[in-house]
Amino acid sequence: MAVKGQTARIPCHTPRSSPTAQVQLTLWYKDGIGRPIHSYDSRSSPPRSWSDERLIGFRATYIPDGDEDYPEIPYLKLEEVTTEDAGVYTCRVDYKKAQTQRAEAKLIVITPPGTPTILREDGTQVQDTIGPYNEGTNASITCQVVGGHPPPNVNWWHREKLLDGEIDSRVDSVYRNVLQVGPITRKDLDAFYVCQTVNSDLVTPISSGVTLDVNLPPLSVEVLGSGQALVAGEEYEVTCQSTGARPPATITWWLDGEQLINESSRIENQGNATFSTLTLVPEKDYGGKILKCLAQSPVLDHHPLDDTWELDVHYVPEVNLELLEEIEPNGMTEGENVTMICNLKANPVVKKVSWYHKGNLVRQNATAGVIVKDKKLKLRNIQRQQAGHYSCVATNIIGTGNSEPVVLKVNYVPVCSDTTDRVLGAAKDDEVQLNCRVNASPSQVTFSWYFRTPDNLIPIDKEKFTVKDSTSLLTYQIRKESDYGQVLCFAANEIGEQYDPCTFEVNPAGKPDAIDNCTLTNQTTDTLFVSCLPGFDGGLEQQFVAEVFEFDGTTRHMLFNITEKVEPTFTIEALHPGTSYLLGIYAENIKGKSEQRVLHGFTLPPKPEIGPTTPSTHIFPITPILGGLICVVGFLVLVAIVVVVVMKLRGNSRRAKERHDPASGIKVPHTPLHHSKDGSDGPDVILCRTEFRQGRSRIR
Repeated sequence: MAVKGQTARIPCHTPRSSPTAQVQLTLWYKDGIGRPIHSYDSRSSPPRSWSDERLIGFRATYIPDGDEDYPEIPYLKLEEVTTEDAGVYTCRVDYKKAQTQRAEAKLIVITPPGTPTILREDGTQVQDTIGPYNEGTNASITCQVVGGHPPPNVNWWHREKLLDGEIDSRVDSVYRNVLQVGPITRKDLDAFYVCQTVNSDLVTPISSGVTLDVNLPPLSVEVLGSGQALVAGEEYEVTCQSTGARPPATITWWLDGEQLINESSRIENQGNATFSTLTLVPEKDYGGKILKCLAQSPVLDHHPLDDTWELDVHYVPEVNLELLEEIEPNGMTEGENVTMICNLKANPVVKKVSWYHKGNLVRQNATAGVIVKDKKLKLRNIQRQQAGHYSCVATNIIGTGNSEPVVLKVNYVPVCSDTTDRVLGAAKDDEVQLNCRVNASPSQVTFSWYFRTPDNLIPIDKEKFTVKDSTSLLTYQIRKESDYGQVLCFAANEIGEQYDPCTFEVNPAGKPDAIDNCTLTNQTTDTLFVSCLPGFDGGLEQQFVAEVFEFDGTTRHMLFNITEKVEPTFTIEALHPGTSYLLGIYAENIKGKSEQRVLHGFTLPPKPEIGPTTPSTHIFPITPILGGLICVVGFLVLVAIVVVVVMKLRGNSRRAKERHDPASGIKVPHTPLHHSKDGSDGPDVILCRTEFRQGRSRIR
């Protein structure tokens, strides 16, 4: 047997008459044809070969002695065998001295089948993958082989297991084997089926393979990272993972049964997993709602898979302030009670609730009627100072929420805007303007003025004062001595009349009192700072003057003066360093000047330049007060030393008398307490000298 296109070896099995018989001529015949198709003549040297070019051409070669395939057996080697080469071959061997021998051999030429072709149900050819088929359906896969002699086998294999070896149809030289697969399951996805054909052991089997594609619903769906708390208003990316679907599952997002269409999302496919990432900005009312991720095959009719997440949304407390009592539209009246409650909506729970009045924290003060308890604020016996904006502030771990302010209007009788009594000075026949300003709620007020005598109150004519809003202006004239005294201003509104009047003390005008307690608060090389306390202004508006003199210890020279309208506080600048100055400070009004207060000050000297090798000496600045104090202390120490010396001398004198007293009869030894360098007895004297140099001192 030989495969078409390959080499055939046709043996010549002729028995020899004797081992020494000499072959002279070998002839080859085919299918009983009378003439040879090939000859091999051994009579010549070398032997000569001949072939019928029409039948076999130059493809034939005679091998007289055989080879490893046919040891010692001669054969005809025929290359590039064709189907026409098939038949019965006869070899005739002529010997020189022996009888001619003949042998026959039948050559069968094998024609390999064609490459298998895999067809779909509709007869179209499949390249690599067939399908997809829906899970649960059946598939018919046809393997078609054309040609082959002898007729080939057509087999279906899967993982080295023969599935089907039966040929279902044969038309001429076309052979078909139909493989039935199904019902198809998830395990059949990517199954590789091989169609193999072969018709001889001499032929290498020819195969074609196909992969089965299957449509599958998703196996699982999961919202990744679900369960964490979210903060309202912040942006989150929530991912849903679906696995097992083919083609990739279609993923949709739902919130409490409504599909989220306008929300941003993106899809990623990785292997058999599909990821959908939702950009979610939760709102406060999302808390407790169900966020659902739904996965569904786009090609299969099946029950979708879903995973849910009950949202826990944290947010800053929502605060609403409410009044428990009904309040008249025009407001409350002093002495009434009011209770406010702070209504809260928060997640997580509120840790702290605070109350604010006009931006200031309200604290518990039961004595004043302010009671803060949990979410309530109680104001008992409310006063006018407690009117204004109230707000409630609640805090949790997310942040702080503020309520809209509630305005409490507290109505009260008028009170003076300036609670201090006004003292004014006026000369006889002078007119003074008394300005009475009150606070009141309601602000519509009426005024009345009185002059207080030791016995009663004398009303002042309305023609003498004017009223504008909450202010009344009285023009008061001093005509006689009895017009000096207290002038009272009363105001009234619909709540009632003022309890305590605004009081004006009108006294005879005079010069202002001298200022007091002047202090140099700071000194630099070119500036002095002076602060004083004002005295009585004499009943008139006063101002304060500081006259600045340069002082050399004996004479003074005026430099300039400074005037202050409000307080006797002066900043004296542009002075010379290390210079002594006198400051004359007084108050003045239209009646004259007060007594002048003289203050001695000095500027600090400039700092000396210190070289790199010159040791610096730290000099403490000594003020005049401190210098005087040092001198006093030094004087007292000197007096004490003198007293001790005198007492010692007197003691020595007495002891000397006792030693020389013949009547005593006692001998007293003399031992000096201290020996001086000059031989005299007595304590050492330490001298203290204080030197003042341009505002600085050194103690030696």
